[in-house]
Amino acid sequence: MKKRTSRILSLIFALAFLLTGCSGSRLNASETIAVLDETTNIRLGEFSLMLRYQQAQMESYYGSMLGGGIYQQEMPDTGEVYGDTAKRSQMDEFQLLYVLEAEAPNYEVVLTEEEKGAIAEAAKTFLDSNTPQLKKAVGAEQTDVEHLLTLLTIQNKMYDALTTDVDTVVSDEEAAQKRIAYAFISTTGTETDSEGNTIPLTDEEKAQKKAALQEVLDAARESGDLNAAAEGKENITATTAAYGADSSSPAESVRAAADTLKDGEFAEIIEAESGYYAVQMISTFDREATDSQKEAIVRQRKDTLYDEKCEELKEAHTFTAVDAAMAKLTFEQTFVLKTEQ
Repeated sequence: MKKRTSRILSLIFALAFLLTGCSGSRLNASETIAVLDETTNIRLGEFSLMLRYQQAQMESYYGSMLGGGIYQQEMPDTGEVYGDTAKRSQMDEFQLLYVLEAEAPNYEVVLTEEEKGAIAEAAKTFLDSNTPQLKKAVGAEQTDVEHLLTLLTIQNKMYDALTTDVDTVVSDEEAAQKRIAYAFISTTGTETDSEGNTIPLTDEEKAQKKAALQEVLDAARESGDLNAAAEGKENITATTAAYGADSSSPAESVRAAADTLKDGEFAEIIEAESGYYAVQMISTFDREATDSQKEAIVRQRKDTLYDEKCEELKEAHTFTAVDAAMAKLTFEQTFVLKTEQ
């Protein structure tokens, strides 16, 4: 679920950041970076902590692919530094977090003493696990770490409170899933010319590919098991998959052919742009996959209702960012996640 981040972030503070680049000046954690309802001040330390964690995630997961320094790179469509875009996005998230905290009493959402204790311990662990240089650069204090975790925990509880009225009944018909086995052999060439372009297969080579898959299909019709017949065959991959009326995979041509089959039946070889498929219908109604789809449908209903109610709650509150404080969060330094314990 895109807006419930606390289950992930509750684990953050057992880890540590690493910091590269210049040390910079110490941030004033208590400085106000935004105000809710003209009365509730949001501390720079909280906002900086979340920003730097997300920055560390991006650098750790995508830095090697994108060349590092992601938050310093310009967006190709706007020319804006990505970090500035990330700050605005995070400010939207903080607005919601603070709105949900303000609204929590109206939904009888409170933290237990056990949760409060776990939050305090997690915050201490995080601060103890990081260097003075990192803490100086992030500018977060114990109170910031604790309150951020508190906000995220409240958000999780508010999700449940706001979605309690969702219809959880989903019929078999709405969620129905079929299960098929299919084998595939590619007709995309593997050799390149002097300019690096892929050399297409000849019609004869494609015919050989189709014949190889036909042998597998013939064997499967005798054994009744397409996956077993394809096992160990060179250049042929086989798998099983469940799909329903709203599915976009497997390929449309595969689903269309499967929809004509009864349990245990096989389709004729299917020719696609990238290769050939053999298909077997395992079950026209897969109970396990259908039940899983029911859960997915309920989750989507909850997510939709949650988003709608959050927008309504936000409209009932004012929220103002302090641009001067936002400007102090720059991206000359690079943060990454520390993986070793």
